[in-house]
Amino acid sequence: MCWSGVTILSLLLLLLPHHDAISFPEDTVALDSVDRHYSRQYPVFRGRPSGNESQHRLDFQLMNKIQDTLFIAGRGPIYQVYLVSLRESYRNEIIPYRKLTWRSGQADRETCAMKGKHRDECHNFIKVLVPRNDDLVFICGTNGFNPMCRYYRLDNLEFDGEEISGLARCPFDAKQTNVAIFAGMCYLWIIRLSDEWLS
Repeated sequence: MCWSGVTILSLLLLLLPHHDAISFPEDTVALDSVDRHYSRQYPVFRGRPSGNESQHRLDFQLMNKIQDTLFIAGRGPIYQVYLVSLRESYRNEIIPYRKLTWRSGQADRETCAMKGKHRDECHNFIKVLVPRNDDLVFICGTNGFNPMCRYYRLDNLEFDGEEISGLARCPFDAKQTNVAIFAGMCYLWIIRLSDEWLS
């Protein structure tokens, strides 16, 4: 089962055309837009675990639907929203069922700053969030340019196991684009778009 995923991904990578210079297409004008009146009919996500907390800056890095749960990850927090509860009751705002905050340690933030990074870059931006099996989710963050990964339980977002290095599993920089997937539940594939591919 694992080899079929490896074989397919390998063939896809081999079939990709190799160019000396590839430019990433940029849209100069929005492809489509809707007015404010139309968008008000949909609930809004502000990152508040309960309706009483004040709104804070959200820096979304990824969203992933696993089973009937939507995970929304950003600069430190990971929000868990049950999609079934959204369908059952209409609200003006999406309130997450659970919030996990995984911050960079003080030492990692200080080391990041000593490397010349701006303090806003020295946080733990969640860049990888993939299901490992029916019980666990694999999550990695930039951790102040020192990537780290952990397993968490899907049902309650409790830490499960030990922290492992995120080298070759997670980007160092929150601005780097990446895709992660477990192939056949045996291999973790991480694909990152680097500047070398664009020049």
